[in-house]
Amino acid sequence: MEKKETLASIKEEILKKVGAEKKNKKGLRLSSIVVTSILVLLAIFSIIQTAQSAAILNEINSGAVKASGTATGSSVAPLPSNLQNLPSMVGGC
Repeated sequence: MEKKETLASIKEEILKKVGAEKKNKKGLRLSSIVVTSILVLLAIFSIIQTAQSAAILNEINSGAVKASGTATGSSVAPLPSNLQNLPSMVGGC
């Protein structure tokens, strides 16, 4: 019994010095709330962007969106003469 009493008294003495008995649980700090709210906003923005990307992909796959060159019927301008020989000048294939 003496060992238990001795250990209990030592424990109480240490706890008094450390101040663990008076330590109260603190709520969330303001910085934690700010960081959490920023993360929530970023998550919401990413969900919105994912939905918009899916909508654009569905429009492209359905054929509702066409390339700008084919939609206007414009033709592609020919290359200048100095650029037409470019692959042979640099040893290209």
